[in-house]
Amino acid sequence: MLFFTPKRTFFLLLALLVFYVFWENASPLIDQDEAAYAGFARTMTESGDFLQMEFPYSAPHKKPPLHFWITSFFFQTFGISEFVLRLFPALCILGTTILTYHLASAMFNTRTALYAFSILSFSLYFPLNGKIALVDSLLVFFGMIGFVSLHHFLRTEKIVYALLFWFSVSLGVLVKGPPILIFLGGTCFLLLFFQKIRPKIWKLHPWFGLPLALSPIVIWGYLSWQRDNGVLIRWMVDWYILRRATNPVFGQSGPPGTYLLLFVITLFPWTRVYLSFLKEVFWRIVSHLNAKEIKSSIFSSFRNGILLPLSPRSYLMIGLVFSWIFYEFLSSKLPSYPLSAYPILSILLAEQLSKKHNQIYLYRLYLTVAILMFVVIGLVVLPKFSAMRTETKNLAKKINTILETKETLYSFGGLGIPSFAFYLSHPIQEVSFESFRETKGTILLSESDWLMLKAMGVNGKPLTDPVSIYLYDRSKTLELRLIKIEP
Repeated sequence: MLFFTPKRTFFLLLALLVFYVFWENASPLIDQDEAAYAGFARTMTESGDFLQMEFPYSAPHKKPPLHFWITSFFFQTFGISEFVLRLFPALCILGTTILTYHLASAMFNTRTALYAFSILSFSLYFPLNGKIALVDSLLVFFGMIGFVSLHHFLRTEKIVYALLFWFSVSLGVLVKGPPILIFLGGTCFLLLFFQKIRPKIWKLHPWFGLPLALSPIVIWGYLSWQRDNGVLIRWMVDWYILRRATNPVFGQSGPPGTYLLLFVITLFPWTRVYLSFLKEVFWRIVSHLNAKEIKSSIFSSFRNGILLPLSPRSYLMIGLVFSWIFYEFLSSKLPSYPLSAYPILSILLAEQLSKKHNQIYLYRLYLTVAILMFVVIGLVVLPKFSAMRTETKNLAKKINTILETKETLYSFGGLGIPSFAFYLSHPIQEVSFESFRETKGTILLSESDWLMLKAMGVNGKPLTDPVSIYLYDRSKTLELRLIKIEP
């Protein structure tokens, strides 16, 4: 009897993944999104106001509140630190990998489930999402709960799975708004084209389940609207729905096919299996398009319902449409957009790998490469990346020693460094050019802005020499200086 059975191998690999995901998770904050989210949560923790979503330099990073509420709860329970901030997102990534194993096992067998877990967990990009506290980790977890629940509901029609499905929709909307509706709602829409599945979809009672699932975010939106007369809600609709559908955000865009190519890199070292899967799908599409019976009946099939049974592979392919393909046609392109496609794609690749005659050899080869890759990332890449993130933390510590107790630091020039604000133990007030002349006190600004203001006749006493800060997320270096403007 072999010791390394698929189940035993799964538990061994899960232990390795847990160690990897939590390794180096006390490192300094990522400058932008992660630090902004930490700031929102800390503000809620310190003020006790869970509608307040304010933090210096963080306006573009506002989201629906669930992530901040959960983080605030963890801060209150375990204390405020980087490790605590990343604790729940890391658990969500681990939960997603376990759900992937479960779904693959339910659809196929334990060996395919092991392959799917390994492809998802021991690839280049997906597990790294457990090492940074972004809302996408929560979103993919709640989306996977809904996707798995929907599969079980279609098989058993048990009410518990319907309730779990709508619960996941509710939590996903509270995390990031529309994406989970696009994924799970779009999947349900495509399933309506299967004649045998259509009655089961209606048994989800969307006319009741959807309003109930949306009620928490509607209540939050109403309270937020009452607080600021709709400023935040109108901004979110414009920034997260209208603008991202028509224009790039943060300058990140790409043509259709961007994610198709991105998966070649992010799925390493399982890239060869991915390319094999794409090749098979391509030739299947070509053969279907050449089939006369498909050409002649395609419209009647969609009108009357597809009579073919819904196979596990078909269900997974339908799940890819609105977790991946949909985002190929958005102008804005961010690596996290198709994150919900990774678990589904991993199961499809696992099924593809299980067909190969030398599957065991290939699996062991790719897994060995993946583990070696994790060792390099954990021992070499992460420490170097962590060292890059200490600059804003060190600057904050330096300025903390210069400012008086409870003194406000004024910031000029749109510096946009939420991580600096998180580590600074003083309030920060951003000032515009129009209000600069009336501002008296200690001001942080770039060296170029200081030279410009001096040329305009502004007098001030430099408190520090220029400090160089490398902003790796924007690939630029800021030369910052602290200036004292006397009354």
